[in-house]
Amino acid sequence: MKTMQGVRTRRHDIAGLLMGFAAFTVAFCALVLVARELIWPPLSSVIADVTSVWVEVPEESADLYRMLGYQEGSRSNGMPQFRDLSDYRAIADFIQGPVVWGAYAAGIAAVAVWWTGRCAHAVDEVTYAVACVADGDAAAELPPGLADVQREFARLRERAQADARAVQAAEARKNELVAYLAHDIKTPLTSVIGYLSLLAEEPGLSSARRERYARAAFEKAERLDAMMDEFFEITRYNLGAIPIERVQTDVRTLLEQLVDEFYPVAQARDVTIELDVPDGFTAFIDPEKMARVLGNLMKNGLAYADAGSTLVCRAHAEGERAAFAVEDTGREISPVHLKSIFEKFYRADGARSGGGAGLGLAIAKEIVEAHGGSIEASSTEGVTTFTVSV
Repeated sequence: MKTMQGVRTRRHDIAGLLMGFAAFTVAFCALVLVARELIWPPLSSVIADVTSVWVEVPEESADLYRMLGYQEGSRSNGMPQFRDLSDYRAIADFIQGPVVWGAYAAGIAAVAVWWTGRCAHAVDEVTYAVACVADGDAAAELPPGLADVQREFARLRERAQADARAVQAAEARKNELVAYLAHDIKTPLTSVIGYLSLLAEEPGLSSARRERYARAAFEKAERLDAMMDEFFEITRYNLGAIPIERVQTDVRTLLEQLVDEFYPVAQARDVTIELDVPDGFTAFIDPEKMARVLGNLMKNGLAYADAGSTLVCRAHAEGERAAFAVEDTGREISPVHLKSIFEKFYRADGARSGGGAGLGLAIAKEIVEAHGGSIEASSTEGVTTFTVSV
């Protein structure tokens, strides 16, 4: 779109310059015609009188002078008069040739200089407007001829403001997340220290109580470890692009391994995981990274699926691409949350953030896009489907 606008702008500039040349040419031709009719006759007479003199010639020599091309005038004292117009013709040819064409060339050059100056002025106006936008101010008012540029600057400023608001919102969410994790980390850490202190300070505890305290400390330590993993996840996510190493991968095997991994969670939630994958279906993907994508989607689906429902994982070929879908039946995602569900650190209530750092779906999107693919989510009447195409 921008390229086409640039092409149209250049064509407009060239067309304007050509129109200027055409207008000057028409005006110059009209001026030459008027000069030839009104100015040239008396001017040529003056030039002829200045560059030549009349000479009286005997009657018997008149024919010779006529043959030589001399101009014949009226008789004086009964004798014919002639004059040599060679200098006049040289001057007339010079005026009607080099002078006229030189004036035309000078006029064309003047039109080009004027048009260049006009364009340079427009560039100065645009440069000033760019500086205003860069400083965060409204773009300067441009001349009517640059209305398209003015509109582009307005859109650019709106996009810049939207980007700035998005950055501020992301930073605010990140700060909230850090505060949330810092606050929550202190709770299990205090519990771990407390239980270990009991074990250390009361050697006479019964075996049952000692086991209960040790188990409680272990569970709190596991929770603390999970929170630290979230911090590391944030660091890894902010490091930049995710490296992708593709190989031909057996998709059914990949999904079966994920099903085995999530079987305990699914059983605890009373959710059945069902696979719908053609036998022998392979995809050219990074199996480790794609397992993470599908694992995040399955974990999300299991967290919100209704008890007794089925989580369906599908995979099939779409042309040269591989398509994956994870579908669960349970809590619906509102249209408002669907717009932001793949944003990093997004943890709005009901948005299926998973209760963690709000990075699972964002990282899934990052991995899919690193594959050159796309990921989408839809939720209708309690059926939520995440679709991946790579």
